[in-house]
Formats: sequence, structure tokens, C-alpha cells
Amino acid sequence: MIFNIDHIGLSSTNFKQHDALLTSLGYEKTFEEHDLENMPIKKPYLQEFTPTHNLALYRKEGTYGIELLQHGTLKGEQGFIFPYNKNEEEELSEASILDTFVVQTNDITASARFWSAFGFKQNGKENDMLRMTFNTMMTGETYHLILRHQPGDYQYYLDTPGFNSIAFVSSSADKEKRKLEKKNYPTSSIGQITVNDRPLDVFFVTGPAGELVEIISYA
Repeated sequence: MIFNIDHIGLSSTNFKQHDALLTSLGYEKTFEEHDLENMPIKKPYLQEFTPTHNLALYRKEGTYGIELLQHGTLKGEQGFIFPYNKNEEEELSEASILDTFVVQTNDITASARFWSAFGFKQNGKENDMLRMTFNTMMTGETYHLILRHQPGDYQYYLDTPGFNSIAFVSSSADKEKRKLEKKNYPTSSIGQITVNDRPLDVFFVTGPAGELVEIISYA
């Protein structure tokens, strides 16, 4: 069972710059790790697999957690996730509403069905975009996605610049994987990794518009 959203992944080539930006937006860094082993299950989701990577996790009450990632050289255009900004720009800034992110898709109906598999529920429309809301079971915090139509076929990776994945916490990676496979969503094998001294079971899911989702459970 999915019971929380852990973070949105943000790939960066400049940790110091993004650290300063996130700090200025009121985020607090909870931990940072360097030369962390990359799980083999990530190979299909990276343009270039590197043996290690760097990460730092940032949290701020009432907002999505952000995991800052460094996977070596980043290639290609930004992924499918963008901050929701009052001024309609797509960069993370003081204008960003950090409990809400925009997700682009070539099929809003299919993507809404995909996000509902993780606990998001439809919550009205906004300028021809669909709003979806997730309420956490334990803390009552609320998160939003706004699905925006973008024609074309896409394949997204974890080593493109910008926001490129959403990570959920489940009570059981194995049960979650079987449930998603019954819905015909492609999944990776389950990998194991220790982050911040916590052993984790992890797998990845691909959505109908190429969306990347990470599922985490505590081993």
C-alpha cells in the first residue's frame, strides 16, 4: 500500500547552486551522500549508467520533498515534471508553489489512470489541465499534480536535467510491484540500496506517457 510521497527527483550538474536555491526557498537538507552505488536496475532508466552517484535530500513542511541527484553528465531536454509557477515559467524559483507540480503527458486520461494507481484523485480542471490530489495517510499533508497535454511520444530518463521522477513510499515493494503489473504497467526488478543508513527495497515503474515513478519500501 502506498502511504506517502517521499520526494521528486531533481538532476543537477551543480550541487552548490541548487543547494543555495533550495535553501533560499526554505528547504532544509536532511542528509547528503557521495559516491553512492548505483543499483543495476536503474540501467534502463539512465542514458549513461555510472557505477556511483551523489544525492542530497531536502524537506520543507507542506511541500514535496526534493532529492537532488548527480548522475554525471546530463543529456537531453528537461523531463516531464515542472514546478507550478504563478508566472507560468517552468523554472524552480520564488514564484513556485511547492505543493504542486505540472506533469506533461500526451494522453491526460491514461495518465490520470496511472497516477490514481498511487493514490492521486482527480480534483477538477484548471485552464484545460487536470488537477489531481494526494492526501497522505499518516500526516494529512496534501500534494497536487496538474496534468498538461503535450503532443508527441517521449522517453524520459533519470539523467536528464531538471525534475524527472516521483518517489512513493509503500508498505511492501513486492506487493506494490505485483499490483502494478496486474494493471500492465512496466516495472523493473526490485533492487536493494542503503541510503542514510537505512536499507531500502526499490523498483521503478513506467507510465503510459513515459512517466518515471520510483517505489520505496523499508527493508
